[in-house]
Amino acid sequence: MQIHYLTKGRSEEERNDNPAVSVALGYFDGVHQGHQRVIQEAKAKAKERGVESAVLTFHPHPKTVLGNDPVDVYDEITPLEQKIKAIESVGVDHVFVVTFDRELSSLSPQQFVDTYLIPIHAVHVVAGFDYSYGKFGKGSMETMPEHSKGRFTTSVVEKWEQEGEKVSSTRIRQAIKDGQMRLAQSLLTRPYQIDGKVIRGDQRGRELGFPTANLSLDVPFITPSTGVYVVDAIVQGRVYPALCNVGYLPTFFDDRKEVSIEVYLLDFDGDLYEETMIVQFYKKLRDDVKFSSADALVAQMKDDEKKALEYFKIS
Repeated sequence: MQIHYLTKGRSEEERNDNPAVSVALGYFDGVHQGHQRVIQEAKAKAKERGVESAVLTFHPHPKTVLGNDPVDVYDEITPLEQKIKAIESVGVDHVFVVTFDRELSSLSPQQFVDTYLIPIHAVHVVAGFDYSYGKFGKGSMETMPEHSKGRFTTSVVEKWEQEGEKVSSTRIRQAIKDGQMRLAQSLLTRPYQIDGKVIRGDQRGRELGFPTANLSLDVPFITPSTGVYVVDAIVQGRVYPALCNVGYLPTFFDDRKEVSIEVYLLDFDGDLYEETMIVQFYKKLRDDVKFSSADALVAQMKDDEKKALEYFKIS
């Protein structure tokens, strides 16, 4: 898969080198069931037309640029690198990453088409039923044929539902924030995951008999609700069953402001400092609670470990 980063479409030289594509449009945070249907439609049309398949997405998130109160960082299900990997797993030939800035947001729908879709040699364009483009989102898939001016064809993927509700990034974000990892996994078609670097902590877990890897997130993932989770930890090329605690360590701190992410690998003994670790969430076991003593905490951690071992044995 080829990755192309675009600021203002493509130069004439680049345009001449680019093959014709059937392209899926969207922000695609999470690359969930609904997104995958859009991408699969683009792939099917590519095969039908004898061209290559592509996805055109955006970075950073529009909320970091637009609105009365733009945010510096927007927590995402799949920050850019993870989104590209998820798109690659669906199997497309090209990903175009367009820089979302105020200049792009000010383009009319026609200017958007002429600046970004024509230069990549789009011969077919696919998007979800609620996709919008151009200033104030005035362009829609109903207006796309008009703005194509006969230069490409279009198709629309209708709303995709699960259990009577629309599959959406918003629904998945809320599920993660609520600790509903089974629901998130079902909607994503894969476990929700974060990744970061293992950093040195205060060694308290080791003193309690449960040495943990303290994770520092380099990019703005959505943080699950505080609590203890059954997870897989992927590090040094291996997958380890593990427990992950997301919380503020209330047994030891009364007013900690920064959330801590600690991972206890059930079958590992070694040094992981500075290693990159991927954590895949499967099930929330309990909330993050304050215990009366370190001994009470250790007793609960032993019970958590037992439940995790039972989970992986069953799974």
